[in-house]
Amino acid sequence: MLLAVRFLYIRNYSLSFLIFAPTLILVGSMVYYKAGNLNGLMFLLLIVFLYKADLESILKIYTWTSLSFIVLIILLSLVNVIPNLQFVQTRPVGVVVRNSFGFIYPTDFASHCFYLFTALSYLLRKKFIFLRTLSGVALAAFIIVYCDARLNAGSILAATGIFLYFYYRNKTEWRLFSLLPFSAGIASSVMIYLSNKFSWSHPIYVSLNNFFGMRLYLGHEALKKYGVQLFGIRGISFVGYGGKTETVLNYDYVDSSYVQMLFTYGLIPVVMLVCLYMVQSWTLYRRKNYLLLTCLALVTVNCMFEAFWVRPSYNIFMFLLFAAIPAMDFEGEKSEMREAV
Repeated sequence: MLLAVRFLYIRNYSLSFLIFAPTLILVGSMVYYKAGNLNGLMFLLLIVFLYKADLESILKIYTWTSLSFIVLIILLSLVNVIPNLQFVQTRPVGVVVRNSFGFIYPTDFASHCFYLFTALSYLLRKKFIFLRTLSGVALAAFIIVYCDARLNAGSILAATGIFLYFYYRNKTEWRLFSLLPFSAGIASSVMIYLSNKFSWSHPIYVSLNNFFGMRLYLGHEALKKYGVQLFGIRGISFVGYGGKTETVLNYDYVDSSYVQMLFTYGLIPVVMLVCLYMVQSWTLYRRKNYLLLTCLALVTVNCMFEAFWVRPSYNIFMFLLFAAIPAMDFEGEKSEMREAV
């Protein structure tokens, strides 16, 4: 409600907000009405209500809150107040033990680390480059060794490289940057298409499925079993390993955000969110805010394989789409970065 009160003092609204905000509220209401997904409605409202909120203030609140909870949960798991669930799994390199450190599953812990590291790195983008780079490499190594969460370890390394590049960037503008605004559309389309078309009789699909950790097969089975509704499916739930270490015989958890949201949110909300993401990303591209644009693109790739695209406790970047982002001054910011070395 406090966020909504801010609108009494906002006098100017962007065209994209005037188009998407009412649509998101309507779509969120339909998701709640049709599928009973209250969280979906609340998350969409949060995106709208953060209009013109200061981006760095949002990131600071998220960072300190997330860091406090992660550290507290890890400490409680180390003293056995809450269990550190350990999952023993076979990999090509041998048997590995995956620690969850108090969270329901190792990849949940690793995802929190990825988003927290990225948010904190953005806040500190003008300083501590050596320390942040070293921390990113160390964190990725820790997650590989103790959680075997390869995707999020790779995402942390990618984020480390991104911030390192933009700290020392030159004036050259890569052509690749012009593709980044479409990352949400590309990532979601690729994952949904591959899941829908998956077949054991096609070696390419089988190879991709193995590389993606059975995600194509699980997505395909869910699409075949439930179909796709416009505003989600009431009462749908997926069975995974989270919260217990016993073998799950009827495992059917769909990890991909885009595929899972077809069932929990429905087709129309997914299309709306993808379109909003691309429109706001294009705005960042036009304003030459390539760092934040690249971070948003990295998140879309990560969410091809993880289920946290619209989850504020994980991915805060989704909720920055309408936030107030100051225009970047390349020369001014570059000189500030040099002085901070």
